Amino acid sequence: MSATFDLTRHLQTRKLEQVVENRTAYTIDTAELNIYETHHFAEKVELTFNTPVLASMIRGKKVMHLPNTPSFEFLPGESVIMPANETMCIDFPEARMQNPTQCLALAMAPDKVKQLTDYLNDKAPLIDQKKGWQFDESNFYLTNDSTINQLIARLIQIFTENNTAKDVFANLVMQELVIRLMQTKARQMLLMNYHPYVNTNRLAHVGKYIQDRLHEQMTVKELADQACMSEPNFFRCFKQQFGLTPIEYINNQRIQQAMRLLKTTNQCLADVCFVCGFNNVTYFLKLFKKTTGITPAQFRKTYRQLQLG
Repeated sequence: MSATFDLTRHLQTRKLEQVVENRTAYTIDTAELNIYETHHFAEKVELTFNTPVLASMIRGKKVMHLPNTPSFEFLPGESVIMPANETMCIDFPEARMQNPTQCLALAMAPDKVKQLTDYLNDKAPLIDQKKGWQFDESNFYLTNDSTINQLIARLIQIFTENNTAKDVFANLVMQELVIRLMQTKARQMLLMNYHPYVNTNRLAHVGKYIQDRLHEQMTVKELADQACMSEPNFFRCFKQQFGLTPIEYINNQRIQQAMRLLKTTNQCLADVCFVCGFNNVTYFLKLFKKTTGITPAQFRKTYRQLQLG
């Protein structure tokens, strides 16, 4: 999900001294928010932080080359988590004075991150994962959801304003951001890329069970039985680990499937609705618009217009 972050306060005060990765840093006691701007084509620009870092694109396009990861285009609305002391190698194929690339990098104190993961491992331990909650053990590339975008936008506002309590505000927002990023990572690993874990992790098994039966009606009790857990315990653990309820996740996956069908087929909206497991067209239309911001018909029309150029 793309987002437009407000850099008005930053742009009013920052000094533009370099055309490639001009850096402006805003610092509090436990973190540093860096905003980088590039106004010129460049390749193989290296960047390393000695603390865990969340990098999020604001404007333009980069091509990222990270250790043990295939190169990928980095676009607005996307983020990557990097462990400490790992080097990013970055290309800027489209950066120009009239079309600058803008990116933020939030570097966080390792002891602050560890304090939070230790707390979660004590209060909300993960199911069938010996390592427990981990924020920065490896690179993790994600598309921001609306909540993560809102938290990043709030951090930009806090870091760039002149408020004597900004350390307190920023730490509270960062705490939520770290948790939601770890939940996003868990969803992607266990529910969406479940194959390596399906025989060793009960929630990964549930993820496969859901994907195999998206077109069918499912209950929380049915999923809890698959996980060999009581219904209340399964519901609580699922929401703690993934940041949403089982039914919310199922509906999210059905909407994703509907989007694919709207792109690739000429099926009418009612057929798409029923194929994806919804049994009420009105509810499907309402949920689709709530999730994407537009109706299914508008989504299909916009996609086809883009395909025609």
